[in-house]
Formats: sequence, structure tokens, C-alpha cells
Amino acid sequence: MSQDLLLYGPLVVAAGAVLYYFARPLARFSEQLDAIGSTTPAHEVEPAGWKVWLYRGIAIVLVVAGIGLFGEGVLAYT
Repeated sequence: MSQDLLLYGPLVVAAGAVLYYFARPLARFSEQLDAIGSTTPAHEVEPAGWKVWLYRGIAIVLVVAGIGLFGEGVLAYT
């Protein structure tokens, strides 16, 4: 079990880092999906600032959780 945490921790940290880096494009893509069927063209949609910060907040939580998983794996392994 502790060996799994040593693997999953860095993977969760990497996922959080990627989400933080691509928060704006992902939020924009989400808004483009929401614009389907509306009169606003998809290339004109911009994400709200709160949505970008929500994505970044989730990314920070993932990074902290991944560090915690890795740390727990290190403590359990020793």
C-alpha cells in the first residue's frame, strides 16, 4: 500500500500542476461548450475570472493532496 502512495502522490501533484497551468484554456473550453446553441459564437466567449480561479483552487488542492499522499507513503515505508 505504501508503495502505491509513493507512485500516486507525484501523479496527483503533476495533475494539479497541469490543471493550474492550463486553468484559463480549460475554463474557456468549458464556456465554449456552454455556448453551444446560443447566438454567441464560440470564438468570442471568455471565461469569467471566478471560474479560472476556481480551477486554480482545485489545482492547488490536488497538489497539496498529492504531497500529502507522497509524504504518507514515505512515512509508512520507513
